[in-house]
Amino acid sequence: MDTPSLRILDVVSSSLGDSLSINQLTERIRNTYGSAYYANIYHKLQELKNEGLLNIESQGRFSSIKLNFENYLLIDTLAELEIEKKMSFLSKRPDLFAFFKELDKSLTDKCSIKSISSIKSSKTIKLNKIEFLFLLKETSDYLNETIELCKTMLGLQKRHNLKIDNLVLDKPDFFDLITSDEINPVREALSEKIALFSPQAFWGQIKEIAERNQIRTIKTEIKPLTISDSDLAYNLNRFGYKEVGSSFDMGKKICIEYLTTILLLKEDARELDAISVILEKNDFKSNVLAFLSKKYETAGRLIGVLKILQQIKSKPEIEETIQIIQSFTNEELPADKDSIKRKLELYNAL
Repeated sequence: MDTPSLRILDVVSSSLGDSLSINQLTERIRNTYGSAYYANIYHKLQELKNEGLLNIESQGRFSSIKLNFENYLLIDTLAELEIEKKMSFLSKRPDLFAFFKELDKSLTDKCSIKSISSIKSSKTIKLNKIEFLFLLKETSDYLNETIELCKTMLGLQKRHNLKIDNLVLDKPDFFDLITSDEINPVREALSEKIALFSPQAFWGQIKEIAERNQIRTIKTEIKPLTISDSDLAYNLNRFGYKEVGSSFDMGKKICIEYLTTILLLKEDARELDAISVILEKNDFKSNVLAFLSKKYETAGRLIGVLKILQQIKSKPEIEETIQIIQSFTNEELPADKDSIKRKLELYNAL
């Protein structure tokens, strides 16, 4: 496939849920690749529409451009796009060949893996780190599969002096996150990822979800320490924690795992008590919370809180998060048990 077509499909596929006009598409291609011209984009769009890869629908004076998942060949075309992106990324970083060669070898026999994607590779590798999104096939041993993957990646991290953060998801968790109306790491990841392993399987799963539910990517990644006090108060209230005298307005919905990470980064004793309340009163995804704790280096403080909750009133997500975190670090900062217990009693969380 020619370069202009690949660029168009790249931008459209990274903007799932957006109703892009030709002007918006041209602007995003220009921002991503450095140049784009409306007339050329328009001409190439007509070709892709005639091939059945894209749907272009008129909405008043504008057109809406979307992937045509009904076309059987779309998945193969998107897989070709992912291979091109992988080759482009690695051609600029031949120093990573040894790492990826060992990664392939280490995971060859992991039959539970459905696909592997890197997240924001060009940005993270400049910081000597890389983030992976592992999608697993449906398995009855999800927790142990996650722990084994974390241990394997930790070994690679040590041997290659490269920080590796892993988000491991099975099908139900991936579905929940990708269709959520909250800001979460998966919705952010889809706007800038490379499906490195089994791209057809990755896009096949996206197709299955898109045919039944709304998928909406998020173009910008959240910066935890820049979250406003009003957004913080709004989300704490959503999850059952409101301090006396505090007020809030409607704000952006942030997933509980991100909210917990934000509170941990603030390094305030009151925030740790709030964490204990929201985690005890609500369901959360252990794999996402563990991933964020490694990415933002909050694992030590988090596990201190989780171990107190484990002693007071444990539940499966707490036990699972502890196990996942302990697969990649022994760090632990003790929390104040008496303070946490008083706060749980105050908020009827016991």
